[in-house]
Amino acid sequence: MTSEKTVSFKSGGQTIMGTIRHAKASENPTFLLLHGFAGTRNELVIPSLGIGIFEYVAAALADLGHSSLRIDFRGSGDSDGSTEEMSYSTQIDDCLAAMDFIAAQPSLGNGKIVLLGWSQGGLVAAAAAGRTNRPSGVALWAAVGEPHISFPGLIGQDAYLRGLDSKGPTKLTLPWGASITLGPQFFLEVASFAPVPELSRYVGPAFIAEGTLDDAIPRGTAKKFAAAHAGENIVWEAAMDHVFNTASGVETLNSLIGATVRYLRNHV
Repeated sequence: MTSEKTVSFKSGGQTIMGTIRHAKASENPTFLLLHGFAGTRNELVIPSLGIGIFEYVAAALADLGHSSLRIDFRGSGDSDGSTEEMSYSTQIDDCLAAMDFIAAQPSLGNGKIVLLGWSQGGLVAAAAAGRTNRPSGVALWAAVGEPHISFPGLIGQDAYLRGLDSKGPTKLTLPWGASITLGPQFFLEVASFAPVPELSRYVGPAFIAEGTLDDAIPRGTAKKFAAAHAGENIVWEAAMDHVFNTASGVETLNSLIGATVRYLRNHV
């Protein structure tokens, strides 16, 4: 039987909330699931199942013998902080704190960790891996590789420039109707942060997935990550959108999960 447990730990003096999904096998690497922009640790709901994508991924990983921890970055979900204080840098710090937390748990993979980041979470995973060379493996799912292109594409160029020029908080309405307020540091990092070179310092294995129907991430981003990466990697492509075709079921998502685990098991 697998089980879930809500946990908490500190990052930057604030509380991070997460959910551990235990697998029967405790010796396999633990996956750290890193959500995307404006997401939460369970992620977007799969319409046919009524549960979040990362909640589903955690259950699937457990069935395959891997425990996982999925977290709410500071300013998201149940964790402390506000979106006005959030930036790529704070999320990278949260990822590093989560890795420390996993390493301190005897039941979680003997300290072996695979970072699995989706979208902006992929940006975080690439940077955390490159800066530490600590993860046993990395999985980048539709990862943001060029934030100065993908983020203005999401919110509109005018809104992006307004935030970039502002010295205070900027309130945005996202394409799906939600509102979010972001601070100046977030916009500055969108303009300057380079995730692809960050991955160049990581020597472990990387599974890099891209969807040919994804209109949020420029085509060819996965190959740019792969070309920069210092270690072994694979680029996995499928006819999928940014949410892995989950609006019509979980077939593509299941294929992605299976391919991720198979590759990393052969290389970790």
